[in-house]
Amino acid sequence: MKFGQFVLGLLLGGIIVFFLLKYSTNAMKSQVIARETLADTLSASAKWRWPDSLDAMVAAPKNHRLVYEDSNVRVLMVALDSKKSEPIHTHRWSSIMWIAKPIVPCQINNYKEARGTLVKTDSLLIKEMPINLGQLIGPETPTSITNLSNSNGEAYRIEFKKDFKN
Repeated sequence: MKFGQFVLGLLLGGIIVFFLLKYSTNAMKSQVIARETLADTLSASAKWRWPDSLDAMVAAPKNHRLVYEDSNVRVLMVALDSKKSEPIHTHRWSSIMWIAKPIVPCQINNYKEARGTLVKTDSLLIKEMPINLGQLIGPETPTSITNLSNSNGEAYRIEFKKDFKN
């Protein structure tokens, strides 16, 4: 009976170790993919072609309030009142967006330059939005958001001016 328990213990231990290794390997792969994605978006921001006048703090100051800034990061509090639209603006750097108070529904409008003026290219209606969850976002070309709800929205955006190591 003791030999049977020993074999059963070895078998169960092997299964547990197998799953632990499998899931820790998947978590490590996810971190590598996230770092590669961030590196791609950071290198894309080096090729930035939009004027500083479209920066969120310049073009939409009522919606973007500076919380903290240094040579590596800029932290913005983003607010959008009910039934309002923010001005067209850009976000040059990759960032992590954390939505504290979602606005649903809302409409995201994207723009491109055509003959020296910005023209709306498409719109996306958002009916659901994550709350209290950080989300990696690449640099954003000219965009604006329209709050279609009856409540105000609030989010925080941590913009990475340089590559970072974690």
